[in-house]
Amino acid sequence: MKTLHLGQLAHLRENPFQEDTALQVIAKGALVSDETGKLVAVGEAQAMITVWPDAQVVDHGDAWLIPGLIDGHIHFPQFYATAASANHLLDWLNIIFPAEATYAEPDFATQTAQAFTARLLASGTTTAMVFGSQFPAATRALFRAARTAGLRLIAGMTLMDRDAPESLFTSAETAYAENKALIDWVENEPLLDYAITPRFGLSCTDALLDVCRALVKDHPNCWLQTHINENSDEIETTARLFPQSRHYLDIYATWGLLTPRTVLAHNIHAGEDELRELADLGCSVVHCPNSNMFLGSGLFPMARHLEQGIPLMVGTDVGGGTGFSMLEELAATYKVQQLQQNRLNAAQLLYLGTLGAARALHMDDRIGNFVAGKQADFLVFAPRTDSYLAQRLNFCQTDEERLFALILLGRSQHIRATYVAGQCVHQRPRSLPVPH
Repeated sequence: MKTLHLGQLAHLRENPFQEDTALQVIAKGALVSDETGKLVAVGEAQAMITVWPDAQVVDHGDAWLIPGLIDGHIHFPQFYATAASANHLLDWLNIIFPAEATYAEPDFATQTAQAFTARLLASGTTTAMVFGSQFPAATRALFRAARTAGLRLIAGMTLMDRDAPESLFTSAETAYAENKALIDWVENEPLLDYAITPRFGLSCTDALLDVCRALVKDHPNCWLQTHINENSDEIETTARLFPQSRHYLDIYATWGLLTPRTVLAHNIHAGEDELRELADLGCSVVHCPNSNMFLGSGLFPMARHLEQGIPLMVGTDVGGGTGFSMLEELAATYKVQQLQQNRLNAAQLLYLGTLGAARALHMDDRIGNFVAGKQADFLVFAPRTDSYLAQRLNFCQTDEERLFALILLGRSQHIRATYVAGQCVHQRPRSLPVPH
C-alpha cells in the first residue's frame, strides 16, 4: 500500500553553497512512500494522485513538508542541565559533571532517555548524533528509548578518565569490552549506529586514547565523535597536557582517530593547518551557535571551513545550548554568521540542517532530502497555527522569502507531526487554521 502525503514541499536537491538552483519548492506537492518507509516518488500532488489513485492519502493542508532535521551534536546526560550559569567552558563543566553522575541510577537513566528522545522528535529532529552517558547501562537505555520511539540515533558512551570526578571515569581496562558490547548490540538495528566517544583530549589519558584507537581500527564502520578548539582556556590546558602535539587536532591524529567518519564539535579557534588537515582527511565539523554564545566561546568561522570544503552540520549541544529545536539553532547560525559579514540564505540554512548534515554523516544515500529510494523522514510544519507567523508569510513575495521566515521564526510548537521511515513518531493535536 502506497501513502501520499500532501502539502507544500521544500528540500535541497544539491549543495546551495555551490548551486544557485539547489532549492526545490513544490507548492502543491506530494510525497509517495511505500510500506517499507521508503520514498517511491515526489512531485506535484495531482500527478501523484493520478498515478496512484488507490493510495492512502494524508492531506496536511497548507503545511510545509520538510526533510527531517539532523542534530549533529547533543549530550544525553546533560538533558536536565540546560541554562546552568557559570563562567566559560571549564568552569561550567564543574557544574555539569554532577548532573552527569546521576545517570548511574538505572531507573532515572531509563526515564530520562524516554523524555530525551520524545523531546527531540517533538522538535522535528529525526536524526541525532549524541554523546551518551559514561555508564554503559544508561547508554544502552538511550539506544532502547530511541528504538522504541523511532528516533534515528548515532551515539556512544562518553569516555573519560581524568580531570573530572572519579565517579565518571571509564577504566581503560574495561572500556574496550564495554564499547564492544554496545557496538554488537546496535549492529542489526536499522535506526541505530555507534559512535566511539572520547569526551576530548583534556579528559583522556594516553591509555584511554589507546583504547579509542583500537576501537576505531577494529570497528571502521563506527563513527568517532569528540570536541575540539571550543574555548581558549581549554586549548591552552590541552596543549600543556600534550606538549608533543603541533596543535589540538594533532592529538587526535597521533592516536589515529581522524577518518572520514570522525565528527568534531565546535572548532571555533582552528588554525589554518588544522583546517587543511581536516579537509584532507574528510572529517566533519559541527557548529553549535547557541552553545557557543551561552558559554562565551566565540564565533564559528564558517567561511573558512567552507573555503576548505569541510563538511558541516549544526547541533544544539544541550546542555551548553539552551534548547532542543534545530530550527532555532539554524536561526542562530544565521545571526552568528551575520556578525562576521557572512550572509546565509534560506537554502543554505536548510541544507546545514538536512542534506548537508546527511552528507557530513555519509547518510545521504538514506536521508537528507526527498529522493525516491531514500527513507521518508520529514516533519510537518504548520505555520498557520500561529496567527502572527501566518500573517508574516502573507507579506512574503517568494518561496525563498517564506522559507527564510519559517526558519527564523519557526519553533517546535509549529511542528504538527514528525515522520521517520514513513512512520508518524510524533503528532500534536491539530488546531483550526488561521484565516488568511
